[in-house]
Amino acid sequence: MKLVRLGLAAAAVVLLLTAVWTPERERGPATVGHSVLVDEFGPDRPFVRSHEAPDILVDRENPDVVYVSSVELTTGACRFFVSLDRGLSWRAENAPRIDPWTQNCAMGSASPQNVRTDLAQGPDGTLYYAFQGNDPEAGGTRSVLLGRSPDGGRSWETVVVEAGPRAEERAQAELNFQAHVAVDPDRPSIVYVMWRRAYPVVDPAVRPRRSRPYFAVSHDGGASFEPATELLDVDLGADGPRPVVVDGTVYAFFLQAAPPLPAGDSPAPSPSPPLARLFVAASSDRGRTWVRSEIAAAREASDPVPVWDDETAAFHVVWHDNRKEELDIWYSSSPDGVSWSAPRQLNDDPSGTRVGQHYPQISVSAGGRIDVAWYDWRDDPFPAPAVGAGNVLGLFTNRGKVASVYLTSSRDGGRSWSPNVRVNDQLIDRTVGTWANNYDVLAPPAVASTATQALVTWSDTRHATGLSQTQDIATATVTFERATSARVTGLQATLVGVLIGSGVAMWVALWIVRRPGRSAAAPGRGRGGGGRKPAALPTLTPGPN
Repeated sequence: MKLVRLGLAAAAVVLLLTAVWTPERERGPATVGHSVLVDEFGPDRPFVRSHEAPDILVDRENPDVVYVSSVELTTGACRFFVSLDRGLSWRAENAPRIDPWTQNCAMGSASPQNVRTDLAQGPDGTLYYAFQGNDPEAGGTRSVLLGRSPDGGRSWETVVVEAGPRAEERAQAELNFQAHVAVDPDRPSIVYVMWRRAYPVVDPAVRPRRSRPYFAVSHDGGASFEPATELLDVDLGADGPRPVVVDGTVYAFFLQAAPPLPAGDSPAPSPSPPLARLFVAASSDRGRTWVRSEIAAAREASDPVPVWDDETAAFHVVWHDNRKEELDIWYSSSPDGVSWSAPRQLNDDPSGTRVGQHYPQISVSAGGRIDVAWYDWRDDPFPAPAVGAGNVLGLFTNRGKVASVYLTSSRDGGRSWSPNVRVNDQLIDRTVGTWANNYDVLAPPAVASTATQALVTWSDTRHATGLSQTQDIATATVTFERATSARVTGLQATLVGVLIGSGVAMWVALWIVRRPGRSAAAPGRGRGGGGRKPAALPTLTPGPN
């Protein structure tokens, strides 16, 4: 019994020391910094301006360096900004250019009226900036462009990924836009660009579907691209597909638009609106064949926005939909891109208040913290009018007048989420700018993550007047408190080693003495073991689309 007591005492000491010295995970409340305008003091900052479609990216090698892209809608200029102090201050840098397309990086002369920019970085540090451009001689046609920079945005080489054909009239204009880019992390020479191709006018006899998903592949790091290919024969939602590359397999996340309701003036009650469906399509042969898996289905859903987390080897996806008759933010995860968890609501405002949240964006830190940001109407002092029975909130209906940006985070792989926190320090008046006034240009916010911070960017109207209709790009940094870990000295390590060794020796001696029918010299049998490797992604067998 004395040996047993000694062994238990040694084990207790070891556990106590382990508990004291084991570094704690990220914890504590999130602290939101002041909002900063990226072009607050720009030399070419005109009185009338309207910045939109921001994206944000933290440099993979230096988290102090942050990049922001956007478009200035009144002039059509591509914009690019750099911060060297984690978003506390910004300076304008040259954006990608290639004439004549970048004479207008905005919407051109043909609808639909929307715009995107998208930033990515390869494992070698090369920056990629995907956007749309408009040749002024092309009759409103839009083209997909990609800038790449080896020096942090100081210089750019810009290529035309897809040049839309010249249109003789507006109805013929081919709109290639809302592009997104991904780099193969294991083969940085492989770059994918995906976008939405649409037309201003749909003729059911000639063009029964409004938009299609397209993509192109580069095998030389984005210097040139293979001809564009239709990804799948589906009608897209309101954005281009978003690519993610994992272990050589490219995944395309997209929204398949709901089919239209039947036409006619039947006296019968209108049928329930059909559901939009969120999909991911996977290709292990660089886009020659695709296999689809459904993530979710809902009314008024937005396009799924994905991220891959190396820490937990899982996909995480967010979107908005109004399955509860109000726009909410939803989340799902998958270990393989095939089976998806049940959707989970992330906004924590009271249900039934008919307050909308929309356009969520997602990022993940190197340590596995997941950050999600979105536009939110819960703080609107002029709420949208109540909708009638059977009606639901939609992206363009009953929005209200004043918006905010909210953020939530998960530090356990999406199992639990922090309380929502407002990021903007001034409410965003959406009665001015391009969200209203018959423009209805709504682009998502953006979010990027470091080990201790989330950086969020959005379009902001704090300097707007009824005359200027000004929109700027604002950013804010959310800092997460981290616990400090004690340093283990040589003396402490020696003490732990002695205690562990003593405890093990006593237990072995006790086991030998008390084992019946065995002598101390009897041979024992052991079992070899090793660390378990993370499960690999399944091999997807190409099949019918």
